[in-house]
Amino acid sequence: MLEPGFNEEFLEFESKVHQVMKLLEDISVANKKEGEEVKKPEKDIYQDLNKNNFIVTTRKVGTSVNKKKVTLASEDIKRTSQGAIGMDKFTFMQQLEQDAEERHKGFKERERIAQSFRALGNEAYRKANYEKAINMYTKAIDHIKDSPILYNNRALSYIKLKNYKRAIMDCDYVLNKLEDKNLRAWLYRSAAYKRLGDETNFENSVKLAHKNNPKKGAIIDEFIEKVKLEGI
Repeated sequence: MLEPGFNEEFLEFESKVHQVMKLLEDISVANKKEGEEVKKPEKDIYQDLNKNNFIVTTRKVGTSVNKKKVTLASEDIKRTSQGAIGMDKFTFMQQLEQDAEERHKGFKERERIAQSFRALGNEAYRKANYEKAINMYTKAIDHIKDSPILYNNRALSYIKLKNYKRAIMDCDYVLNKLEDKNLRAWLYRSAAYKRLGDETNFENSVKLAHKNNPKKGAIIDEFIEKVKLEGI
């Protein structure tokens, strides 16, 4: 059984609850408004920028920085390159001088050795030891390969041994590679062809000897007469 006065107490309680809820709602609304007033929207940092402004600003900054870096880098490269080129040129010229000096010394030494073998070859030739003479001239040629005298001396030694084809090879080497007007080479060549019985090449060699040595006609004619009559 309900106690008397329950309804009044309940209504009073409900009224108090309603008041509390209303108070909480008012507080919530007040806080919300206060937050809206305090918290202002952040300004968009890009709102004042347009497409053109953004591009220009970026280009200016980039160009300024890059230009400075590129300029400094170019100057460094230029200084480095100039220094390297100068040093390389100096080193290169110095190396050339050293190489030239070494080549000259080497040539003089080879020439000295070649002259020694040539002297031995001449001595052997005078003693009619033609094989030894050829051997000595060949050793001399191994050290000096551009001496017409050595090839001519060896060619004459081959003629003495009746090795005419080998003599012609030495003469042709002189005329084709070293001296195309060399008189001794033309004369020994003509003598070798005469001994081979090749009259065509013999006459041609004599003709070319005159053509290439027009002032030596008397010497050429004397040599050719000796070849025809006595041989060499």
